[in-house]
Amino acid sequence: MKDVQFSLVVPSYNERGNIDKLVHDVHKALLPTQIPYELILVDDNSPDGTADRARELSQDFPVVVHQRAGKLGLATAVIEGWERARGSILGVMDADGSHDVTKLPEMVKAVLDQEVELAVGSRYVPGGGIGNWPLKREIISRTAVMMARPICPVADLTSGFFVCHRSVVEGVKLNPIGFKIGLEVMMRGRYHRFTEVPFVFQDRDHGASKLGSGVVFSYLKQLLQLFGYWLRTRPKRQRVPYQALSKESPQAAAEPAEQLTAS
Repeated sequence: MKDVQFSLVVPSYNERGNIDKLVHDVHKALLPTQIPYELILVDDNSPDGTADRARELSQDFPVVVHQRAGKLGLATAVIEGWERARGSILGVMDADGSHDVTKLPEMVKAVLDQEVELAVGSRYVPGGGIGNWPLKREIISRTAVMMARPICPVADLTSGFFVCHRSVVEGVKLNPIGFKIGLEVMMRGRYHRFTEVPFVFQDRDHGASKLGSGVVFSYLKQLLQLFGYWLRTRPKRQRVPYQALSKESPQAAAEPAEQLTAS
């Protein structure tokens, strides 16, 4: 395998019904960019054979499988995946088809070209949205976002779909509570400039959602800890509007970035 620039970490548990489509869609999206990549599947010993199927796919695609002993959680899976990653650009997305892989090239390019250090796939900026989510899940999601907005300027701060430079997380102590590793990175990560790339979230086609009361409790615990971190550090962030990325016209690229602090 040639030198890797982009390492995409995908946590999985009982995702055999989704893994083929994911691997093919990621490859189709990234192949035209000619950016050498690896897809690191961190599987929590899925009884449905997710890891076995991923190993079969690794014969034809740049897939790396890391199978853990049991169900140890999404956040720790991401961190372990990053520890094994070879790329200077790191990414995270779900295995269930809910994230729009066609957005990956522009997210990776924005970080690779040093326009920003963090690119977040966002449901809650113009052009983004939620496709076929049940109303209850949408209410929970929007409430979670609203609760954390006072300490973080990212509109979709519970997004599990993001790309960052390795320096954003390298050496940073992330607290792997629950599912919201993205919120940890957005709050504790070493970055100054970020952008949000709109995408429309789609509910999974196969398998069961991992959302439950335990996830909600973990989020509240995580949020309380991050409030304390914010009070101590008051990190400053600079939003680069999606329309101002260099893929747009020179006039758009000249649009000034918006200065923000989480307050």
